[in-house]
Amino acid sequence: MFKQGCLLFFVFWLLPFSVLAGSYSFNNSEHIISQQVYWQDRDEASYEASEIYNLWQQGQSFRSLDKQVLASGLNSAPVWVGLELYNAESEAIKRHLLLDTSWLDEVHFYQFYDGQLVKQWITGDNHSALDRTSKVTGFLMPLYLEPGKTQVLVQLDTPDPLVAPFYVVDDQKLDHFTLVRLFSYGLVYGYLLALIFFNTALSVGIRDRRHLLYAFYLLSFVVANFSYTGHGFVWVWSQSVEWQRWAQPLLMMLFGSAGLWFATVFLDIRSKWLALYRFSSWILVGSWLVLLFSYLTGNQALALMVAFAFMLIFTSLMLIMGVFSVLQGSISGRFYLTAVVAGTLGTIVTTMAVLGWLPFSELTFRAAEIGMLLEATLLALALASRIRRVQHKQVLAEKDANTDALTLLNNRRALYYWAEGLWKDPYKRRQPLCALIMDIDHFKECNDAHGHMFGDQVLQMISKLLNEKIRKEDMVARWGGEEFIVLLPNTQIEEARQFAERFLQQLREQKLINGEEAVSVTASIGLATGLPEQTELDDLILRADEALYQAKQSGRDQVICILEALLPDDKKRHKLA
Repeated sequence: MFKQGCLLFFVFWLLPFSVLAGSYSFNNSEHIISQQVYWQDRDEASYEASEIYNLWQQGQSFRSLDKQVLASGLNSAPVWVGLELYNAESEAIKRHLLLDTSWLDEVHFYQFYDGQLVKQWITGDNHSALDRTSKVTGFLMPLYLEPGKTQVLVQLDTPDPLVAPFYVVDDQKLDHFTLVRLFSYGLVYGYLLALIFFNTALSVGIRDRRHLLYAFYLLSFVVANFSYTGHGFVWVWSQSVEWQRWAQPLLMMLFGSAGLWFATVFLDIRSKWLALYRFSSWILVGSWLVLLFSYLTGNQALALMVAFAFMLIFTSLMLIMGVFSVLQGSISGRFYLTAVVAGTLGTIVTTMAVLGWLPFSELTFRAAEIGMLLEATLLALALASRIRRVQHKQVLAEKDANTDALTLLNNRRALYYWAEGLWKDPYKRRQPLCALIMDIDHFKECNDAHGHMFGDQVLQMISKLLNEKIRKEDMVARWGGEEFIVLLPNTQIEEARQFAERFLQQLREQKLINGEEAVSVTASIGLATGLPEQTELDDLILRADEALYQAKQSGRDQVICILEALLPDDKKRHKLA
């Protein structure tokens, strides 16, 4: 199941993601000549854009960016990015400057041409998103590039990880980019929401909270992802600036908490490793208290550091729980550990790309989503595997409840359950049914003479012989003690009598060795027939039992058939017996 799950994931997710990611790579060298940055000290006095522009043009303070995408860590200093653009045409052209990051608090655009400020735009998460386009979740500034060089200054400030991939695109490339991006997110959210709805319904149906916690874990990821990719701010809470400031640390904490809750319940950590369960609980409580403190004091930077630290601890605890479960021999633990490792690797790649330790691209930035998709798939397989094991145990328990432990034949319960289906079938109800009851002759004396263990061997030998002689549509069961019952559907009485006679003859030929003595066994059989639509099973068995009584009274080791219904006196005598 694990290999099939990984193969399906590769075919339906990783391969399409790679194709989609590579389908909208931008060639910035067409318009962006250079990209330089100036890091401003937080204690430094604030400068006007014109002053920063003069410093840039004089070659002071700015330095060339030594990598394709500007990326730094949490709560970094404000930065000015200088972009020098070039239009080789003889007339002005329309382009779009895309800053493909959605979580920056302050983003100020200033466009200069011939040393003059011609356009500015103040935006960011500290401002309403109503003036931002819904096409993209980043920041999109329309540009009219005059022939020759145009300079654009962008001021960035945020306590979040600072990542600034800039692209200059035309309308056609922007439309293609938007379509592919929306399609890829639609795949991700659609797949995860399908798992969420299915497992929620499954949890209600089978009354297993593991599926509900799994659904909650996936839902918390979807909401957190919806927030940090910018979809939430652009599409849903465009004017809720305060919520946007605190949404990310809060939703990250919610995601991590949901993951720990699911892991502890799914792996039963509380009963298997109480110390780790208590440690995880204290980590949860402590982290939420610090987050509450940061909100009350208005310290967004502290909230983000707590959230990222908690995510690191959460990931470590999830891995520890998985390793522990695997060492305990848990089958579900193997699925779980592989899933968590996949999710962790995706998160690590994304984090390193955001921090600038890996080249920033669509694949590296969205590696966390790919990892989560694989994690979700494997966890779904883990839950499915658990259901299969539970069902297998239930089947075994049902089989044990319907099986005689000594002879491994069906018991009375199984016989009546089988017969219930026969009586309900409108076609089989009109076919003759023969009931055969067999009793081992002088079985008590056999037990007394040879011991109960030998008696058990006799019962097992007869059971094996019956199983070998009946048809697949027949039913054989141990009726109790030394009695056996066989139901022969769609069988005429003469066919049933011949079957019984052949069986008794084969039984006479069987020899059981007890020490140095060869012991033979005989039996008596009572036989009755009827149509299920005209008689009840108990009445049929009653007539077969009366026939057995007559066979024993007539000297044993023979077959007696009763065709007619019993008279009241016969039923009375049978009950007294």
